Amino acid sequence: MILYENKRKKLIRVLKWGNNPFKKFVSTGEIREELGLAKSRENLIKTIEQIVKEDKNFILPIIGDVGRGKTHLYWTLKNSLYRYNTFYISLEYIYKKFFYNIYSEFIENLELAPLKFIINRLCDEWGALERKFGFFHVADLEKIKNFAFKLLSNKYSEMETEILTDIISGIVAHQLDPYKKIEAERWLLGELMDAKELSSLKISHDLRKGKNALMMLRLLIENSKSGTILFIDDFEKIISITEPKDESAEEIYDPSWLYGPEKSPDDIAAEKIFNKIVQIQQIEGLSIIITLKSIDSLEEIKKKYQEQNAELLFSIKEALFLLDFNEEDIFEFYKESMRCFYENMGISDFINAFQNPYFPLNKRILRNIFENTKGNPREIIKALIKIFNEIIYSNEKLEIVLENYE
Repeated sequence: MILYENKRKKLIRVLKWGNNPFKKFVSTGEIREELGLAKSRENLIKTIEQIVKEDKNFILPIIGDVGRGKTHLYWTLKNSLYRYNTFYISLEYIYKKFFYNIYSEFIENLELAPLKFIINRLCDEWGALERKFGFFHVADLEKIKNFAFKLLSNKYSEMETEILTDIISGIVAHQLDPYKKIEAERWLLGELMDAKELSSLKISHDLRKGKNALMMLRLLIENSKSGTILFIDDFEKIISITEPKDESAEEIYDPSWLYGPEKSPDDIAAEKIFNKIVQIQQIEGLSIIITLKSIDSLEEIKKKYQEQNAELLFSIKEALFLLDFNEEDIFEFYKESMRCFYENMGISDFINAFQNPYFPLNKRILRNIFENTKGNPREIIKALIKIFNEIIYSNEKLEIVLENYE
């Protein structure tokens, strides 16, 4: 019993140092989330995995209201579909330099070794293994470039000559020109380059030029041995979805005052982004998962596809729904979160140390949180952060602090 009491006091001391176990659980596409998904959502993950394994080049809508854990779902999928190159974008933040930003996210997730493997295989297909002369392996760069251009211009006939030339020059320089390898690698990784650096590679533009980034993205995905999954969060944000207006309501601001009956700049920008998404959908081997807040948003998006590219409408899968936690989920989530906290703090011996597995809280408090938040994961986390902040910063005893929550 004394040992048990000592561990209780030690945990409270660890918390009092300002360590909130739930502070970090604000999931983003940049910060990796290792915590598993709630048990009630395991079937959802299995369904997505099955779709990914059985099909390619689809759009899978995931519908879930604010705070239901759509970004956390991304990390769970990334961890479970580890054989795929799964990368995340939020359309709220990448509407400028769209193709370049997508390419940057793709490369960051692909990493350098798989990138080198793909471009090495491309060069081999273009004739890099053929000897120019003598015993040593010396490639005929111009011959390889010409053959590559012939192949790519046949397959990607819609692409401009300058774009294909840039792409081929960058890849060939990296693989076969030891004096330009470092600069070419920087170009392939999407780094910004000045005119002098580009000139030395005989390239007109770096990958900030959207069509260059799109062509590189297409070439890498279509020649990758692992599948590629693009997870697009808040998909409806860049689509011009207009909510029905209340005709009786007073209009405080009407965009037509500035822009007339024509589309506003925001609407035009949304149209451009939508067209770019349609372009990346046509990349072979690319599967797209999108998150939406409602079924109405999905219907609006389907109308958009019907208007602009009806063929792609058939690639939209039946929507899956991300539901709120059930009561058992909050108990499991709490225990798993505390386990991660103990491991991160170097006190793993605390995992099974307490008679009450929910210490310093209890089952009654967690049940109250569940009822007050109606099972919304984000609101549950906010409530837990609030309680632990009170434990950390209050001068009252733990029992007194928890009275307000029981």
